[in-house]
Amino acid sequence: MPKIPDGELNLTQLKKLIKQYNVKMSVDTKGMKRDELIAEITKLGYKIDHANKKLVHTNKGKKMKRKPESVKMPAPAPKKTEADKTASKTKKRESIIKYIENNKDILKEDRVKALL
Repeated sequence: MPKIPDGELNLTQLKKLIKQYNVKMSVDTKGMKRDELIAEITKLGYKIDHANKKLVHTNKGKKMKRKPESVKMPAPAPKKTEADKTASKTKKRESIIKYIENNKDILKEDRVKALL
């Protein structure tokens, strides 16, 4: 696997850019290597701006069906706080307890059958 030059986007980051691009057009990235994906992006008339993490439209003289736009990298998902994590755990725990209480008879019968 060739080494990625410093400052350039890796395969995961390129796929995120394509997902943002897919809102407008469609590109299937499954099974593609980094070099293949870069070739596909340039074939579609976009240039990868590695420093700013975005795709920039390059076909200026050709007629396009849609208005060209640059595509920016989506913002990373916000990290969960400890309060959110504990709330999620307690909610899941309560739902499990509720399920067990509602299905006591079924669970008891399954356990007896498993022991026999």
